[in-house]
Amino acid sequence: MDKINLIIPKKSEYMSTIRLTTSALFSSKGFNVDEIEDLKVIISEVCTFFINNVENNKEPIDIKYKICSNNIIVEVTDLNSGEIIDKNRTNSEMCIMIIESLADNYNFDLKNKKIIFEKSI
Repeated sequence: MDKINLIIPKKSEYMSTIRLTTSALFSSKGFNVDEIEDLKVIISEVCTFFINNVENNKEPIDIKYKICSNNIIVEVTDLNSGEIIDKNRTNSEMCIMIIESLADNYNFDLKNKKIIFEKSI
């Protein structure tokens, strides 16, 4: 298993870096264009959720990619202190629905500000 860790400032201007990294990693494992687009949507939704719903934005987001022989697991953790605030409940629910529909497996650990999703090869 290969592990890749990306710690990136919690700012929307770095979203393209996150999306490109995700795209490159999944492309290298043979995912097709449609699957990669789905994965870029998932990672964008997860990061946007944390940007919009955790009250402190001074600390970065930690993204861990675990590349296994038959799947890739992505773990996104918001390293900021404070609780998740639900500024816009409709957008939060939409984010969760998107992740549920596009990921093979997922886990929302909102107490620890962590979302994990998996896509099988």
